[in-house]
Amino acid sequence: MRKYMVVAVGLALGISACNTQNALTESNNMPKHPTLSMADVVPVMEPETPEAKAKQEKFLQENADRFKSRKLASEYYVLQAQRAFNDRKQDSASYLFGRAYLMDSTNNDIFWGYGIVYGREQKYDEALFLLYRALEKDKQNPRLLNDVATSHLSRFYAKADPEDLMQSRKLLEQAVQLSPNEADAYYKLAINCYYLREYGSAWTYLHKSIQRDKEIADKTFIAALLEKKQDPQRVYTPQQML
Repeated sequence: MRKYMVVAVGLALGISACNTQNALTESNNMPKHPTLSMADVVPVMEPETPEAKAKQEKFLQENADRFKSRKLASEYYVLQAQRAFNDRKQDSASYLFGRAYLMDSTNNDIFWGYGIVYGREQKYDEALFLLYRALEKDKQNPRLLNDVATSHLSRFYAKADPEDLMQSRKLLEQAVQLSPNEADAYYKLAINCYYLREYGSAWTYLHKSIQRDKEIADKTFIAALLEKKQDPQRVYTPQQML
């Protein structure tokens, strides 16, 4: 499932970390996150008329016959939703995940996929609601842990709630324990440490990330980190960032 979603929740963080640090230290009133239900985040309506109910039942039966089971039909619609998401067709992806949910509401990839869609839309409360639903059934999945952590980091950037920052760090640490070669998780830990003003740890994680993927590091973020602390390994210098 996860192959199509590489950091889809998206971190447009980089240099903006500088501005967000002030919010972390100065904000006394932490934002309140809404209480959500599945009906709030999965837009699949119960049919309200006999005609609509008959149409839905026909859809379910035709797909069960076509794919030999509702489970396999759900997996097909998830795959189509993933493709739509990769093509940046948000509405189509959401619609197809809804088709998948109708066929099999226990399919964990639906919650993961919907969570990623909401993340791209910057609806982080909804994204986290669904991603945690997926995580309940897949606690040892490092890529899913990474996606949940990414939503927390993105919501921290938007709302400056330190709880999001700490939770993202916890999840990323779990992810790298389970999968020590994930450059993306190390890079996000570097960003996380930057926010926490742990600049030495930020450099450590940054070097771990570039050891695994030389192209992952953003020059804007590196320049911001250099302003706080020089690179202990001298891989990067301020002159290189000019």
